Amino acid sequence: MTENISKSAAELLADWRAAERDTVAAGQGSKVAALALEAAAAAEEAAGEVEMAAAAAAEAVERARSAAMRATTAATQAANAAHMALATAEGNQARANQDLESAHQAEDAARERFHQAQNKK
Repeated sequence: MTENISKSAAELLADWRAAERDTVAAGQGSKVAALALEAAAAAEEAAGEVEMAAAAAAEAVERARSAAMRATTAATQAANAAHMALATAEGNQARANQDLESAHQAEDAARERFHQAQNKK
């Protein structure tokens, strides 16, 4: 206290003004710290959302990969079935051609017999 009494009014006023500036600076520092805290909380929340989005994306990729594998399997099976259907159709076509040839031969033979019988009259 003796120190305060021995100081002049100007020095006391200067000390008071310096203390006011320190108070204002501390208040601003406190506001900056509060804003930094809010920013950190928002960043933490955003990081959590990004983490959830990344997990959802990874799950979507896995589902897409699984669907692609199933589609590949289905396409392979469809190609195999088409190959078998083609082979069956080719066999059917060959038999139909043979049947047609046999029918032509039978028709020719029947016509020939008819003409021979007609000529004998």
